[in-house]
Amino acid sequence: MQDFFRAHPRTKWTGIVLLVLIVAAVIFLSLFNWNLLRPALARQITAATGRATAIDGDLKVHLWSWNPSAEVNGLTLKNPPWADRDLMFGAKRITISVSLARLLRGQIVLPQVDLLEPVINLERDSKGRASWELGTKAGTPNHNTKPAKVPTVRRLLIENGKLHVVDEIRKLTFSGSLVAAERSGKDDPDAFKVRCSGTLNAKPFQLDANGGPLLDLEPSKPYSFSAHLTASDINLETHVTVLKPFDLGLLDVKFAVSGNDLADVFYLTGLALPNTPKYRLAATVHVSGTRYSIDDLSGRVGSSDIAGKAEVDIAGDKPKLTAKLTSKTLNIVDLAPTLGQPAPKATSLAASDNDHVNKGTKARKTAPAGANAPAEPPAGDGRLLPDADLQVNRVRGMDADVTYHAGAIVAPKVPMQAVGFHLILDNGVLTIDPLTFVLDAGKFSGKVQIDARNDIPVSDIDMRIENVELSQFKSASMKDPPLTGNLEGRFQFHGAGSSIHKFAANSDGAMSVVIPHGQIREAFAELTGINVLKALGLLLSKEEDKTDIRCGIVDFKDHAGSFNTTTVYVDTTNVLITGRGKINLGDEDIDLALQGDPKKVRLLRLRSPISLHGTLLHPAVGLQAGKLAEQAGIAAALGVLLTPVASALAFIDPGLAKDKDCSTVLAQADAGVKN
Repeated sequence: MQDFFRAHPRTKWTGIVLLVLIVAAVIFLSLFNWNLLRPALARQITAATGRATAIDGDLKVHLWSWNPSAEVNGLTLKNPPWADRDLMFGAKRITISVSLARLLRGQIVLPQVDLLEPVINLERDSKGRASWELGTKAGTPNHNTKPAKVPTVRRLLIENGKLHVVDEIRKLTFSGSLVAAERSGKDDPDAFKVRCSGTLNAKPFQLDANGGPLLDLEPSKPYSFSAHLTASDINLETHVTVLKPFDLGLLDVKFAVSGNDLADVFYLTGLALPNTPKYRLAATVHVSGTRYSIDDLSGRVGSSDIAGKAEVDIAGDKPKLTAKLTSKTLNIVDLAPTLGQPAPKATSLAASDNDHVNKGTKARKTAPAGANAPAEPPAGDGRLLPDADLQVNRVRGMDADVTYHAGAIVAPKVPMQAVGFHLILDNGVLTIDPLTFVLDAGKFSGKVQIDARNDIPVSDIDMRIENVELSQFKSASMKDPPLTGNLEGRFQFHGAGSSIHKFAANSDGAMSVVIPHGQIREAFAELTGINVLKALGLLLSKEEDKTDIRCGIVDFKDHAGSFNTTTVYVDTTNVLITGRGKINLGDEDIDLALQGDPKKVRLLRLRSPISLHGTLLHPAVGLQAGKLAEQAGIAAALGVLLTPVASALAFIDPGLAKDKDCSTVLAQADAGVKN
């Protein structure tokens, strides 16, 4: 070696210089005051995050290890100027170490991450600006944000953490504490623990997460943990598998969730789901980037079962839900909360849905007393039309494409077989087309659209009654149905209002129903508690227990919530029934009257009109003697209604005007009824 250096003196001196430099560097770095780099490091963090950063404590670096580490004391990041709280993030001490061996293999593995007394304040305002949207000073929304890829952490310690979140978009406020720690022991499936507790919208919130030890965690080996979350009445059990720790864009999640109202899940997910009675749902979710695929959703909502598939895509400026859902049996009263009415008093929830969650999660079963009992109709507030306001901010906050079909229906007093709809929610416009209710004979179908892009939604409804056989409507105590024949109808309404009641009270439109031909039976009197058949001019003779309906038409025009009759016209073999009146949809008052005029001379006949009064929820039927002329008129006065009758038939279906019985009525209407 000496001979080599004698022969190559330049190489010798080059080696000596390099050795001196290395020794000098070691000595320099060992004695270097790393605090001199605090301003430069703070500027770098400020430039990268867009948040004013300061390091007020010591900066310590320990290089001479296979796991070099850095300790930062007194790190703070400010919130954007518009936020209520000045501080976004702060920690008394942060310690991070890096594995050199893994780094040389192209892997980032952090053997240790310790946070002492971290404080996190996250805010989003009504304009959508969010303090957690890093990279801009104002927190401008970044709609292309992908799930985070966190380096593999083998030891995570969070001591005395404080977390505060305010989201004006979701109307959410959370304030709580956060701790994380790991017990020693490789065989302990719950060695790693995270605890978060506090209040969510002033109601209790608790998150407990348990996972296996992080010590032997590998970037290529899946890591699983279980979590139990409670937020007010919401109870969520999950088992999560991180396929490539800790790539949060690749997850498999099994969950079971229950609560009093599915709409409240909005605070946790941002999805605008409908109001419901008590629910319990379970599913498996596969997360791939910005897509959440749900393949086996199942459970119960109220006393109705539900199953199907769904997908949520969060890649755009708002999440989009795509789902195909079915129910074997739908209890129609479970739709009451969706329409703004109180939930049913009793519901049926499956008690075994938590079995869907991996056995590593401790199930907390909360099946209600009286499970599987029939649901009772909701208690009202004196109004038939619900007045619960549509939360337009939620409707605007997501898009959706949902189809639903129920194969069997539980509907008291309504012979219904199936329900189905296709819902599209696009940029604040909700369209349900078609919306179909299939009866034992006939159906009720059409389209509903709600434009919620403005503060007060504007709605359009166009529904048809098609081939509905009246004989299917009778009580169990009746031997024969009171009416037979087909019912056809249509109604169209347009108006503005944030609830069903407000919409109806301000709507314009029309409604017409037609019975082209049929029969009235003696059982009709049982529907009112008074002898309607005699009151309507002895509709049935002593020898008859039924009479033919040659044509029946009821036509209403709606203006500013005032529902006024233009035609009430029922032409039977013996009597012509006419009527007039109105329904005020604002206060829901009813003021209607019917009058029957015999076509033949009768020695015994009652000419007092029948009144229908009260409210939509509590109607009353009675006789009003002495008010014939002013309330109902006579048949001759309404026998010249060719134009209203014709327009009603055309509004429903032009083909009805050609029906044998109704066409006869039209031919006679011009001259009045003279049988």
